[in-house]
Amino acid sequence: MYDKPFDIIKFYADKRQYFPAYLGRQSWMKEPDVLHTEIDIPLGHSRYGGPIIDLPIGVEHPEGLYYAGQIDLALFSPFDKTGLLPKTGQLIFFVNIMTDTGKVIYANVPNTELVRHIVEHDNNFFYGVLIDQIKADIELFSERYREPEDEYEEDDIDDGGMYWDYFSDVRTSKIFGIFTHCQLGKEEIEEFIDSDKIVLWQVGENEFNDDGVFSVLISEEDLQRLNFDNCEFYWAQS
Repeated sequence: MYDKPFDIIKFYADKRQYFPAYLGRQSWMKEPDVLHTEIDIPLGHSRYGGPIIDLPIGVEHPEGLYYAGQIDLALFSPFDKTGLLPKTGQLIFFVNIMTDTGKVIYANVPNTELVRHIVEHDNNFFYGVLIDQIKADIELFSERYREPEDEYEEDDIDDGGMYWDYFSDVRTSKIFGIFTHCQLGKEEIEEFIDSDKIVLWQVGENEFNDDGVFSVLISEEDLQRLNFDNCEFYWAQS
C-alpha cells in the first residue's frame, strides 16, 4: 500500500555550532564551534535554533516560546516537487517542546527587510546550526523496516520476517515525507500517511540534534492557504 515513493526535501548541517556569547568558551564545546559574536550570518540564512533571530518588521519574539529556526523558501522551493511550498519568503519557527506548543510565522518579505534580534538563553534550542546543503530526494515506507538484530526483536517481526525500526529516519532532516517519531508504532505512522497531515519541517540527528527529532506538521489545506495557525509540534526522543 505504501510502496510509492514520497518526495522530500533533505537538508544538512554546517559543521559548526554557535553558542550564546554570554556562556564564553566552555570545555564541552568542540573545536569548530564558535560564539554567536564570532560568526557572520547573512539576514534570512536558513538555520536551526540559536540566539540570532531574523524577524519581519513589527514582529516580536512570541512570549513563552523558544526560537527553533527559520528557512529561506527561495532556496528550498526549487527542490519542491510537490509545488506546495511558497516560492519566496521565510518560515520562522518557535516552540515549547515541554508542552508541544508553538508558532510558525510566514513572512513573504525580502531577506534585506528582516530585522535581527539577539535572544541569549541556555534552554532548549540555545545553540544554533546553519543549514548548508539542500537537495531533492525520495523515501519509502519499506525503509522503516530492517532485519531483526536480537531475540527480543525477533519476537516482534511481521509476516515477512522484518522488524519495524522505531528509530528509522531519526538522522534525517527534511520537509515532507513520512512523519518520524520514535515513540510511535507502525499503525500510528500509517494513520499519519492516511491523513491530510504534511511534514512541514523535521530536524533530526544529522549534526543538528544530539538526541531527538523536532517535527512540525501542517494540513495540506492549511499549507495551500498559507495558514500556519494550526500547526502541530512534536519532540521525539527515546
